[in-house]
Amino acid sequence: MRRMPTTNQYIAFDLETTGLSAEIDRVIEIGAVLFDSQGREIDRFEQLINPCRSVSPGARAVNGIRDEDLALAPVAADVLPRFLAFVEAVPSIPLIAHNANFDAKFLGREFGRAGMPTPSRLVHDTLALARRRLPTLGSHRLASLVDHFRLGSEVSHRALGDAMVVKDLWLRLDGPSAAAELLVSYPVHDPAVAARPPRGWEGLDRAARDGRRVWIVYDGGTRGAGRREISPRRFTQKGGVAFVVAFCHLSSREKSFRLDRIREHDAGGSPTLRLEDIADEPPNR
Repeated sequence: MRRMPTTNQYIAFDLETTGLSAEIDRVIEIGAVLFDSQGREIDRFEQLINPCRSVSPGARAVNGIRDEDLALAPVAADVLPRFLAFVEAVPSIPLIAHNANFDAKFLGREFGRAGMPTPSRLVHDTLALARRRLPTLGSHRLASLVDHFRLGSEVSHRALGDAMVVKDLWLRLDGPSAAAELLVSYPVHDPAVAARPPRGWEGLDRAARDGRRVWIVYDGGTRGAGRREISPRRFTQKGGVAFVVAFCHLSSREKSFRLDRIREHDAGGSPTLRLEDIADEPPNR
């Protein structure tokens, strides 16, 4: 199918994995759908992947994928070039995922293992957008949002099925017309190397490189909510949650601060981003 480049097209995707740790676990299924701003499907991608290891009991209970289902599937190094061709067939097309940090990290790690460069694409997060559009909703998990919007689709915990749900959710959240400041987007990155900051946190990253102190308003930790001064050092992710590792001048020691609990920050004139919108829920599930 011939594709015409346009900024009104998007790729929603989802991954199924052997577990929750990108450093240890592997991707076992990729599903993606290319669509336009009217919701019309243009193309799709679906592939099981042999992870060359067993699927954890917890993951198998969620997605129903068994080791024997993967035994004859191609390995990631054979699948990733095809998926990259699918993504790059439309220049600069945005990627969409729910709890995008999880998927961006797993995908980046698989590219790293295969010795391939990671795609230079941001992944827009429908979890973050849902939190901003619907701040009073009790849960922003994918299944809860399906119920809220009565999308008529179910979270299947299979990659293509959930990618289709993410497509519908992106449209119901009015993602195509969302202002840039409403979007939280993650780069596809390999967690085996230094983590790159999510979009909107470049100021903290510059402060870390320059050795500057930064004031933050942090909601959490042993001291509770309040304003504190930190010296950012690096970013990291764990379990789908993004952190900045920094020296806390209030506690006089190095600590990890969850980005979703930093309500404000002053990083030398960089824009303030409210990150109750950054993922702190299990991926899609």
